[in-house]
Amino acid sequence: MNFIQKIFYNDKPLILTTDKEEYINDNPSAEGYEFFDGASLRSYTQALQRMDRPGTKGVIIEDISGDSLLAQLNAMYQSIDAAGGVVFNEDKDILMIFRRGKWDLAKGKLDIGETIETCAVREVSEETGLQHLLLEEKICDTYHIYAQNNQQFIKRTAWYKMKGTSADKLKPQKEENILEARWVSEKEIAPYAAKSYEAIRDVLRTAGVLGGLSVH
Repeated sequence: MNFIQKIFYNDKPLILTTDKEEYINDNPSAEGYEFFDGASLRSYTQALQRMDRPGTKGVIIEDISGDSLLAQLNAMYQSIDAAGGVVFNEDKDILMIFRRGKWDLAKGKLDIGETIETCAVREVSEETGLQHLLLEEKICDTYHIYAQNNQQFIKRTAWYKMKGTSADKLKPQKEENILEARWVSEKEIAPYAAKSYEAIRDVLRTAGVLGGLSVH
């Protein structure tokens, strides 16, 4: 069985896989991705350097061992866990937030001693002001690499479906640079997703609310 792990860096996909050809066959948009062979420090370093270039659409690193691909990744980056939600109200509208010039989904980092499910509900509530949230099924995990204070991190975000209510007043969390929180109907979600991130489009597509918009 082909091992596949998608990780975002600079809003571009880094694909770790044990079978490059199978991945490209299943995902034709990856045909133009750069390729590196082997789960080595050199492969990862060069892959990320390529992803810093404006013209690079994405990168694939292939190795015969999925465990080796993950081991090298974990040796390079400190891991952080986070959680967030795709929240629906009684009209099936989806909650979006506007932060740093992009439409996004509410999410945040896991606190010490907290379960990932509790984190998801707490962060959505803090960032949007929603007080009545019902946690439903898990959607997926997303991963992305970033640097902060001269440290390198890989963050896993667990995403859940949630139910909320438009009766709650939306209060965007200014301390987190959130300028607006808004309910968006499913038929109007595509323009918001187009002004978001690749990872968020992946989450919305997996949640079944985004169709017809190309996602790598």
